[in-house]
Amino acid sequence: MSFKPVVLLYDLNNKMVDECAKIIGKTGLYTTINTYNEVNAIEALRQYDRMFGLLTNRLSCVITGWNNYKRPRDQFLFRIRQNERRSPLRSSTPVILITEDHRNDLRQIALDPTDGNVAAYLHVDDFQDSIAQVLQKVVFDKRAQEMNSIAYAKLQREMEDEE
Repeated sequence: MSFKPVVLLYDLNNKMVDECAKIIGKTGLYTTINTYNEVNAIEALRQYDRMFGLLTNRLSCVITGWNNYKRPRDQFLFRIRQNERRSPLRSSTPVILITEDHRNDLRQIALDPTDGNVAAYLHVDDFQDSIAQVLQKVVFDKRAQEMNSIAYAKLQREMEDEE
């Protein structure tokens, strides 16, 4: 019996979480955990920890967004990264960010390989077209780091072109 990779979905926008879960569910390749508040998302992370948080958790990917009511450093993404930095035996959990806010400062900290290290930064209006392919690359092809490097380099070029 083989188990499907587990994907944690968290956003304040319940409709987006449900829509994303529906698209992912249609692939038949993943199990999703839908959470609609940060407390439940943190509890789900804790439940998938291995060896009391010393090893990388068993989640294949986390899909989340920005919470407009919090400062950037207080976001769920950085709570994940803070927990991962507590143990040298943990590697980064792949994260896909779906947001309506494409401010360059937020994209910069999310895509920075030493900071947010997200694999993909998608817009809420058109994530439906690409989420299944992006998740395939992240989970099965193990290309989260490569995708992050490409997206970060692209953002750097865009910011240079604006200057």
